[in-house]
Amino acid sequence: MREIWHILTDKRQLMMRERGGEKVYWKVGISPLALWGGIVGLIVVVFFTLLILMAHTSILDIFPKYRTESEKLNERLTESIMRLDLMERNMNDILLYNEAVATIMGGSTPTLHSTVLTDTIRYDKSRILPTRADSLLRDALESISGEYSLSNTKPLQSESAMFSAPMKGSITRNFDAPESSYDIAILSLDGSDSVMAVENGTVLAVEEQADGTLSVMIQHAEGYISVYKNLGETLVRKGQTLQSGAVIGRITTAEGEGIEARGILTFELWRNGTAIDPELYILF
Repeated sequence: MREIWHILTDKRQLMMRERGGEKVYWKVGISPLALWGGIVGLIVVVFFTLLILMAHTSILDIFPKYRTESEKLNERLTESIMRLDLMERNMNDILLYNEAVATIMGGSTPTLHSTVLTDTIRYDKSRILPTRADSLLRDALESISGEYSLSNTKPLQSESAMFSAPMKGSITRNFDAPESSYDIAILSLDGSDSVMAVENGTVLAVEEQADGTLSVMIQHAEGYISVYKNLGETLVRKGQTLQSGAVIGRITTAEGEGIEARGILTFELWRNGTAIDPELYILF
């Protein structure tokens, strides 16, 4: 140990002298231990300097595909505004519908408010003539039984959420939970190979399957997760925020013509860890 310590602490001289002469311009004595210690210290200083720069400056903005906190906040704010706008439109539609039903149930007819300007006076033409459709609707609502009877009205279920179709096509394999078939197969009919997100969400995973194809998993609101398989190409990355209808990739297609050459998308829909039938939530 003493020999090792002596080797590490023994100072070597580093000097600069005149070429071909004995004149020494400068010299310094340094040991291997001091040399390595200086290198380690320099690395530590550079490391902490970079940490301070990243924490207190916008140096990360120069890196490609890096999103700042303001950009992330702006995306979340935009998504919230869009959801609020959609909720407001739906609420207005519900209020107009309820108002029309209340008018009919009160023995009146729905009114159309419009102002007509004549040659001499301006008057309000507020009533529209009763129609056979009004009478049929009133009879259906007032009946004791029937599909549209108010007495049989049931509260809306939270599971009645609707999504857009992931691809234009027809279903060739249906959902069958008892047989452990949790997906459906969608055959492209119009030659399009684009696959779209069924709702706003965030990409959870982009993975390669055993057969060489790719799959994408997207997290949606209220515990919904959609899974898209048999993709030949993906256009999204993990953690990316998507809007409903955004193209996430393209399905694998075979060479040639005819049905055999058309691509097939394998699609799954889950909620809170349970597979659900996509046909109950999507109009294909």
